[in-house]
Amino acid sequence: EQVDFEYFAIRNGTAVFDICPMSKYLIEGPEAGDFLNRLFTRDVRKISPGRVGYGVWCNDAGQVQDDGTLFHLAPGRYRLCSQERCLDWLLWSALGFDVRVTEQTADVAALAVQGPTSCATLLAAGFSGLETLRPFELRHYPFGGGECTISRTGFTGDLGYELWTTAELALPLWDALFAAGRDRIIRPIGATALNIARIEAGFIQAGADFVPAEAAVRHGRGRSPFELGLDWLVDFDKPHFTGRRALLAERARGSRYRFVRLDVEGNKPANNSFVFGPGKRKVVGTVTSA
Repeated sequence: EQVDFEYFAIRNGTAVFDICPMSKYLIEGPEAGDFLNRLFTRDVRKISPGRVGYGVWCNDAGQVQDDGTLFHLAPGRYRLCSQERCLDWLLWSALGFDVRVTEQTADVAALAVQGPTSCATLLAAGFSGLETLRPFELRHYPFGGGECTISRTGFTGDLGYELWTTAELALPLWDALFAAGRDRIIRPIGATALNIARIEAGFIQAGADFVPAEAAVRHGRGRSPFELGLDWLVDFDKPHFTGRRALLAERARGSRYRFVRLDVEGNKPANNSFVFGPGKRKVVGTVTSA
């Protein structure tokens, strides 16, 4: 029942999810943009200051290391938010570039504020003008003697925002949100409710829908962007990026797998179920998400 209340807060009110544990990296310097364009498969140059971009990065074999959101905070200053820990990979990839990579996971607090009344809650909390923020835009606000950055992003497929501030302002921000959202069905939610919403939205998650390339212990367990249905994130018209040669070869010969979404009838969770081919007792796949 608790999960039901949390899920319906996402779809009918304001849901707040703690995303502080997400990996966060500050990437800055004269060649920060060039470095990120070499790292990502998409053209990072198209993400202007004040915008957020979703993307993936691969190893040399064209297998996805992780996906994440890239926040262009100011010219030459970015924040990368991802699920997997990737500091070593970022530092190795940054060799030869005039760029600084700093881990901010413990220093930057973050809350996902999602749902149809999320904008009204944030306006009531004092973040004026937020109603004009477009999807994948970000804006900086003064808060508690410091700053709160708000991006119109999220993992639910509903109206929503993500709030980024310093660790010492995390609790004051939480309290301000729940005071403002008291009459707007505000509720803290956990990972189970969020997982239901992100599956409904068709968003993929590392460790659930694919094995990150660096974590794969068996050959062939990694997945390429093409195999995950993310070919729209691969730009062969931009300069060289890690995995480009392997992805060009895959495009020419075809992919091994294709990511599909299943609509399973009934009222029982399909998590870890076997999927059988029609007319045969032959397993053709497994459902790895709830």
